[in-house]
Amino acid sequence: MFDRDVNFPRAVASYDTEGVDAAIDWCCERMEEGDRLTVWTSLKTNLQNCSVLEQLVARHSNVEHVTGRGGGSVRGNGPVLMAWPDMTDIGELVQYGGNRIRALCVITWNEDEIRPWVTAVRPAILGDDSAWEELTPALDPIVVEALKGLTLTVNHNNTISAGYEKDMVVSSLLALHDAGIPMDGEAMQGWALAHGWSGKNPERLAQYVENINAGKRPRCRRILRRDYIDDLRRRATDNA
Repeated sequence: MFDRDVNFPRAVASYDTEGVDAAIDWCCERMEEGDRLTVWTSLKTNLQNCSVLEQLVARHSNVEHVTGRGGGSVRGNGPVLMAWPDMTDIGELVQYGGNRIRALCVITWNEDEIRPWVTAVRPAILGDDSAWEELTPALDPIVVEALKGLTLTVNHNNTISAGYEKDMVVSSLLALHDAGIPMDGEAMQGWALAHGWSGKNPERLAQYVENINAGKRPRCRRILRRDYIDDLRRRATDNA
């Protein structure tokens, strides 16, 4: 009941002339009457790194440049072209502008920074596709079922660092760990981003996993049923 709609089209483009041109064309093709194309960079000065994007913003009144630093968000409906984000940047963009995003295209700078997201989303590949010949290993189906359950029960407007949300997430992760089920924090972060988790919660999820895999046991109130893992196994088998 708390899942966030992220069913808009998504693409990833290589950072070269072919990829950037294709990214712009892909976004423009998905604009509707009255839309605004939002170009995102982490810092204002980052736009200077790509003359094509800089000219796109300067020459068109329906193209707006926003930055991740300083709280920039999507202010008008339409496609978003994110230049050189990491997974945390994508999560924050969706949190503050998800309802206005008609389509999302990401231009890469370090493919490994977003590989788990690409693996989970399977976006359209624009430009040079050689970087995506190898993706993140698939998550254990039992972990996927746990994430599906958390996606439906956690209020994604709240942080998972406190309260009920923390109890739900941490107790689930500890149960998976104690049952000997392997967890990959970055892959789970990518899955969460692909399925409506936003803000810093996907990153926090990965951090919890990293800590638990390292032997730490974050405090939480255990609120799971005794047959929680058995139920996940049944669901994983049913969905195989």
